[in-house]
Amino acid sequence: MKAQRVLSLRVALSLLFVFTPLVALVIVGSITLAIRLPQIADENRLIAKESAAEMAARVEEYLRSLEHRLKVLAAAVDNVPEQEIYFLLQTARGDGFDAIYLVDDQGLLVDASVKNYSTEYIEEIVGIDMSGNRLFRTVADTKKQAWSDTQLSSISGIVTVGVAVPLEGSNKTIIGEVPLAQIVSISQFSRSDRQLDLWIVDRLGEVVADTRIARSGRHNLLHLPVVQAGLNGTPMPETLSYDGRSYYTWADFSNSLGWLFVSRIPRGMDNSATRELVAIIVTGFISTSLIGALLAPLWAQTMSRTVKSVIERARLVASGRRPKTWPTGTIKEFNQLSGDLEAMADALVSREQALKEMNEELEERVQRRTQDLASTNADLSEALNNLQKTQNELVEVEKLAALGRLVAGIAHELNTPLGNSKLSLSAQSHEIESFNALLQKGLRKSDLMAFLDSVRKTTSMASLNVERACDLVANFKQVAVDRTTSYRRKFRLHELVSATVLTLQPSIGKDIQVTIEEISDELEIDSYPGELGQILTNLVDNAAKHAFPDKPGNIYISVAEADGGMLGISVRDDGIGMEQDVSEKIFNPFYTTKFGQGGTGLGLHISYNAAANVLGGSLTVESTPGEGTTFSLLIPVVAPEQENDAPGNENAPPVLS
Repeated sequence: MKAQRVLSLRVALSLLFVFTPLVALVIVGSITLAIRLPQIADENRLIAKESAAEMAARVEEYLRSLEHRLKVLAAAVDNVPEQEIYFLLQTARGDGFDAIYLVDDQGLLVDASVKNYSTEYIEEIVGIDMSGNRLFRTVADTKKQAWSDTQLSSISGIVTVGVAVPLEGSNKTIIGEVPLAQIVSISQFSRSDRQLDLWIVDRLGEVVADTRIARSGRHNLLHLPVVQAGLNGTPMPETLSYDGRSYYTWADFSNSLGWLFVSRIPRGMDNSATRELVAIIVTGFISTSLIGALLAPLWAQTMSRTVKSVIERARLVASGRRPKTWPTGTIKEFNQLSGDLEAMADALVSREQALKEMNEELEERVQRRTQDLASTNADLSEALNNLQKTQNELVEVEKLAALGRLVAGIAHELNTPLGNSKLSLSAQSHEIESFNALLQKGLRKSDLMAFLDSVRKTTSMASLNVERACDLVANFKQVAVDRTTSYRRKFRLHELVSATVLTLQPSIGKDIQVTIEEISDELEIDSYPGELGQILTNLVDNAAKHAFPDKPGNIYISVAEADGGMLGISVRDDGIGMEQDVSEKIFNPFYTTKFGQGGTGLGLHISYNAAANVLGGSLTVESTPGEGTTFSLLIPVVAPEQENDAPGNENAPPVLS
């Protein structure tokens, strides 16, 4: 067992003063986090929603102003001479556009103003075909102004966003290209929070602007759930996972521009509000730990001083000395403890004196009780010896009673063949007298032949019956020898079982059939036939008496070889079976279900002891009410050595002849 760790009072109080506020702080901090974190999440979702709408409004307003500038330009182009169109386009381009093109109805470039491009270059590109421009085709088909998705500029070759306005007085179109950096700067201006980031996404999922990274290449976000929800008008997801981070997100769609404005705010420890809240709680935890570690030992020392004084005086009491005074302090409970210990010390002194007196008296009583117990023990020992002698005598009586029942059965069985022999001999005597009478009158051949035939029949009948009686007597002699002596020898198991069953059949009646099965004629064992026969007799006799109270039945005896040089002998019946409480006590001495009806309760007890102590095996029982009982005897082929098997003791005791 693991030893329990023991702490001093000062250390225990110090730990108590340190950990109590820490546990309270942990609980309060956990509750604060549980309440505040959902609030932070709701606040960030609201900021994301409002920021997306605000950015959409700002960018839409700015781009509408650029669109309005192109509309004013479109209205003025038809009213100026052709040589002044370039300067008009140059003036209208200003800071909002990277380029402005004037395209005729065939898609040919009429004039242009491109940032950082000279007039000579413009003159070189005039007349190029821009009919393949998607924005131009849209305006040419609808005759309405339109905004494009992100596109590659036909002139500068950079990614831009275009707006096109048709001229009312002609089939010409003015196209303006807005640089992505300009939209990003507007988006940056629209941010209301440092950790808020924004995307502007076109209908195809291409990023138009990103406040975190100024993207010059194409970047598609159509796979994100928030983009899908914004474009399809389905409910927004509460969070967004992107580039290994998690965000609170919202998307707002501009129908006029066809763009999606997506806002995102980091969540978890990437969120500044969450980090500040956790930092406050951790700072409070560390501060409380440091303050508690400094002040707790001082408080613990003050509280433990009185307890130490009380402990010192308690040790004096334990050693047999009585303190003169007991300490008191400022704590009521400690003072009460000191007073109680003082009263206990006084009580211990008085009780010690009383115990001395009681101890002297107890020693005298113990001496008297010891003498009485010694006398009682002697009486019990004598009674036990008498009981053991009586039990041994009863066991021997039971063995002799079993042999007596065997003798009575054999005597009954001998009556039939001997009676038949006597009857045959009487009939033969009568035939001889009749034959003498015929001799005096005159003998015929037919009379002689009839006489010889009759003599042959009666002689044959008498011979068969005498032979049967001789077999019974021979078997009984061997069984009687085995039963009355504990003599070890080699014998064939089939002969022993057959002889035992033959001698038992008369005593168990004609309604019970004993069947021997699965025993080889050549199976020979080296054991004690007397004890084995006694066990089989008791098992068969027990089944005949208890398994079939009012009906015929069958008893089966079988043998099977087991592992390790063992034999299994099974005695099974199809009788009424036993309850569990009966089968558990069936081998106990003097236990019988027919007490007072001739049963002694020793037959199975003798069998159990003989199987274990003489044959070196075991005897078990299995029984189910209504389904019969099976006794299983497991013995070795070669029995263990007994004391009377030692060399020089080969002579067997005298047997019945």
